[in-house]
Amino acid sequence: MQILILGAGSRTAAALIPMILEETEADVTLVSRHAILSDDPRITSIEADITDRATLKDIVMSTLPDVVVNLAAMTHVDRCEVDRSECWSLNVTLVENITRFCRATDAHLIHFSTDYIFDGLRGPYAEDDTPNPISYYGKAKLAGENVVTSSGVDATIIRTNVVYGPSPDHPDFVLYVLHSIDHGKPVNAAGDQYSNPTYVDDIAEATIRIIRKRRTGVYHVGGRDYLSRYEFACIVAETFKLPTTLINNVTTESLALPARRPLRGGLICTKAEADLGMQFMGVSSGLITLRHKLFQRTAPPGNR
Repeated sequence: MQILILGAGSRTAAALIPMILEETEADVTLVSRHAILSDDPRITSIEADITDRATLKDIVMSTLPDVVVNLAAMTHVDRCEVDRSECWSLNVTLVENITRFCRATDAHLIHFSTDYIFDGLRGPYAEDDTPNPISYYGKAKLAGENVVTSSGVDATIIRTNVVYGPSPDHPDFVLYVLHSIDHGKPVNAAGDQYSNPTYVDDIAEATIRIIRKRRTGVYHVGGRDYLSRYEFACIVAETFKLPTTLINNVTTESLALPARRPLRGGLICTKAEADLGMQFMGVSSGLITLRHKLFQRTAPPGNR
């Protein structure tokens, strides 16, 4: 099997790539804006700008993948609100080109989306709930989903939310909380914004099971615990033995962010757990796993 990963420099790709090598016999082609070094003979790394349609076409047609995993996206919600052209280019136009070449090569496309396609009035949401995005990021991601579902290719859409993991090159909410407290800076966390934070390894494992079972359609992948950002921040601090005194319980409105947020977002994941045979991590187990991995990276070899 040949797997092509677009956006291979992402946080999710960092978790997915070693799992593919360990759990499958697939050869993997990694495509990113920056070279990804690997001495594994099953990995081919390509440095390229896939927003250039001709470049993307050459990569797909020369690779002839069985599976294309699209992790290329613009996910910074506030930046998407300001730079709408770039947001649309990466989250919609690129997806149009990817589906076109997947159709030509009969590849199974796995595409990633978000709970931000919902308005947050009555979450958490199931796969068949009606989308109603309230930010430009959410609108672009929904448009990308619509491109995939109308393309005629065998495709899977994985929606997730508040992803965290041991990737210092890709700051997330957990790493922001840890870094802020460690440097004595206050953390303003919304007490009225709810989600079910997702440990990145669960996304990677779900992706591999979808590939193995060749599942298509929409799957929600998220953590088992539904809580506010403020509650999440406090658990992060407690798990890492840090004080919670710098964490402030604020409203989303008081943060005055450029893009609106769904207040009661989050995802119902019973379909994925049942069909893929998984039990997604809760916040405590995810953070303990994260703490262990971060310790392994920083500890001297003899203490690991």
